[in-house]
Amino acid sequence: MALKDFMGRVEKSETDRVETTPRTASPAIRTVALSTSIDATTVFSGKLRCGETIRIDGRMKGEIRCDKTVIIGQGAIVEASIRADAVVIAGDVKGDIVAKRKVTLESSGQVTGDLSTPGIVIEEGAKLEGRIVIGAEQGAAAQKQPAARTSATARDAAPSSDKTPASTVTTPPR
Repeated sequence: MALKDFMGRVEKSETDRVETTPRTASPAIRTVALSTSIDATTVFSGKLRCGETIRIDGRMKGEIRCDKTVIIGQGAIVEASIRADAVVIAGDVKGDIVAKRKVTLESSGQVTGDLSTPGIVIEEGAKLEGRIVIGAEQGAAAQKQPAARTSATARDAAPSSDKTPASTVTTPPR
């Protein structure tokens, strides 16, 4: 049924209108920030796996695996092994860290554990207690190094039938 407005124009009612485009379910709206956050009041224990950047400002104990960047905020206390594309540390971390791309240790950051990454930035004032393996093949080097150290120790400890050191050169008698 059509209605006239005060100007004499004809308006169609809601029941007279016909929609020609079908309505589809709209996709879920993403938040503006493409990251997850564990705030300073949160205590988390266990395995944490994420596909996006994560920021930790609270306490965490366990294991962190992330496809993107892990950010440890100033004041955070993390006791976990971390594997990520990149790791930024401004808080306290106890555990080994493996980054595919880069580790950044900010001036307020403290790490007790081994770092393995192709790139590293350590700001003045940062504290690190552990080994650093830097290079494109850091994962392979980190895995091979303990095995090489063990075999060298076993070789040194094994009794040798040859009393001549390897660096000594002997000449035949004349």
